[in-house]
Amino acid sequence: MTASYLTAVPAALYALSVVLAVREAQAAKPPSALNLSRLSALLGVSLHGFNLFVATQTHGQYHLAVTDSASLVGWVMALNAVALMWVPGLKLFPAVIFSVGGSLSILTGLLHGFSEPQPAWELAAHIALAALAFAWFAIASLAALCLMWVHRRLHRRAPLTAFALLPPLETLERLLFQALTGGFIALSLALLTGFFYVTDAHSQHLWHKIVFTVLAWLSFAILLIGRLRYGWRAKRVLRFTLFGVANLLIGYFGSKFVLENLLGRHWG
Repeated sequence: MTASYLTAVPAALYALSVVLAVREAQAAKPPSALNLSRLSALLGVSLHGFNLFVATQTHGQYHLAVTDSASLVGWVMALNAVALMWVPGLKLFPAVIFSVGGSLSILTGLLHGFSEPQPAWELAAHIALAALAFAWFAIASLAALCLMWVHRRLHRRAPLTAFALLPPLETLERLLFQALTGGFIALSLALLTGFFYVTDAHSQHLWHKIVFTVLAWLSFAILLIGRLRYGWRAKRVLRFTLFGVANLLIGYFGSKFVLENLLGRHWG
């Protein structure tokens, strides 16, 4: 397990990046290419990745506990947030992502998973694609929630206060559907690569994971088709996004926690 003080350092660096980003946004000055907020974020994501590697590798074997899986998703979210810090017009939205990524980084090494040989390329690709899909869908959920909150305040003609530091609604909506599209593609590829190592879904304890993941895939497919054909927006988009994410959470994290931590078994 990773020492608790080491797992706290990336979270502290992410938090520092958020605080600095808020101060820079309030100062209304264009950020420099490598300011303190971006530097803190880069250090945080680097140490977060190092902690994950140390926590999941032991003597040529790997063990990816449910908490490490959550931390991996947070790390991929943070990597995306770092890249988004250089995209003009997003204001404090990367800081919103860092808030979630920092919280998940604390989970690194909290539980110990089953030790297994280093994964074959098919399984490694499946894990990477699944983490990428989770991260993009989580970012899409954050964008959808921000859209809902801003819409609600505008509808009530209430002051935007802190929400004024978020990107314009059109930018948030575009980012939402870009993240949904990327997540859907990554999830589709994760499902395809997953079939390489499924030999007997029942004996491998994979049925719950497969059913909930397919439900999530269908909900995202319906949402994207509805957007393209009927221009779906607002509450309907939020409901489908959160429903799909909830199915992914139950299918992966729920099943993995019950299987490994309550029943003492694991997939495979």
